[in-house]
Amino acid sequence: MNRIKVLHIHTLPVVSGSGINTYLTMKRTPADRFEVSLACAPGGMLNHIVRGNGMVVHEVRNMVQPLQPMKDLRALFELVRILRREEISIVHTHNSKAGFLGRLAGRIAGTPVVIHTVHGFAFHDSEPWTRRILFKSLERLAARWADHMIYISQPMIDWAEREGILNEGGYSKIYSGIDLEAFRKYGHAEEGRLRCELGLGMKDRVIGFVSKLWEGKGHTVALKAMVSVLKACPEAKLLLVGEGALEPSLRELAREYGIEESVIFAGFKTKIAEITALCDFCILPSFYEGMGRVLLEAGASGKAVVATRVGGIPDVVVHWETGFLIPPGEPFALAEAMIRLLTDAELCRRMGENARRRIGEKFDANTMVAEIVAVYDTCLAQKGIATQKFSLKSCDFEKVIRNREAG
Repeated sequence: MNRIKVLHIHTLPVVSGSGINTYLTMKRTPADRFEVSLACAPGGMLNHIVRGNGMVVHEVRNMVQPLQPMKDLRALFELVRILRREEISIVHTHNSKAGFLGRLAGRIAGTPVVIHTVHGFAFHDSEPWTRRILFKSLERLAARWADHMIYISQPMIDWAEREGILNEGGYSKIYSGIDLEAFRKYGHAEEGRLRCELGLGMKDRVIGFVSKLWEGKGHTVALKAMVSVLKACPEAKLLLVGEGALEPSLRELAREYGIEESVIFAGFKTKIAEITALCDFCILPSFYEGMGRVLLEAGASGKAVVATRVGGIPDVVVHWETGFLIPPGEPFALAEAMIRLLTDAELCRRMGENARRRIGEKFDANTMVAEIVAVYDTCLAQKGIATQKFSLKSCDFEKVIRNREAG
């Protein structure tokens, strides 16, 4: 039997939460049954990683992040051509832009199965009201084009229902998973070398903040919070791991606050597991998040976290059990939580162990992919497309069911 062709469509080729989710799904989808490929904007580390693992990338030249109607129209027809030329059976879209264009392209091309994963919504409160109205309207329209919707957290489902986007009967909650083993094998043996590489001393208390240096992630809040943190714990260091357009302004703000010696701009790194292992704890003070993959990575490394109570984050972080949940945009609340973890080693350790246990039970990449493939099989069967019987190899069926029932 011929393999089923699956095309994943992702907007930008960046190693973000949605990008890693897409890559892990592609990598772990059973290759004996499915032939997977990626359509994405040109260049970028995500495309490099996908190609490096032997998978095909179709570069969509006109795929851009901001709204540009003429380029968006050209990107739409690029996608239609790819879908028809490659004879794709399942188009699986990610992100708001790729989700809208990809779902529409799937319908125009006559692709049998159209699936969309909601990693987050573009109509969050940080957007102007005019753009929120536009993005809500586009999401409601695009929801009709999907055979099935996948939401990576319960708060995303609740949000979609409030906004009239939820497709009753045609959606699933599938938690975004991570490669747990990658975050279990690093310890103190490599810490000295990595600290030296990052410009950290062995006695520095390291607060990890792994995120693109983009608007909405709360970097300015974190820098302001560090002013108070350093008064209570002068050996604290804020380790910013990621790259983006905000770096120059963030460096200037650190100088303005007089904390530039305590803020490390590490840039883009691929060794996230090793870096997370050396941190005392991690933070994510975002203004909006679909889930916050870096929180999963921190938990898998046995690290407590401080994060904002937005989007899908409360599905990941249990307040006072695996970390602290704080309101967005409040540097003093962030500082208070960070100081508490820096000054109470036993609390920090206990929260980290709780996080490791919780992430291991609920957010394994094998479970995620098994459930996604089950969605593929169901949708294909509904379209009358014969497939080989699905066999869970690394994640047994009973475990999948238990995770779904546990929510």
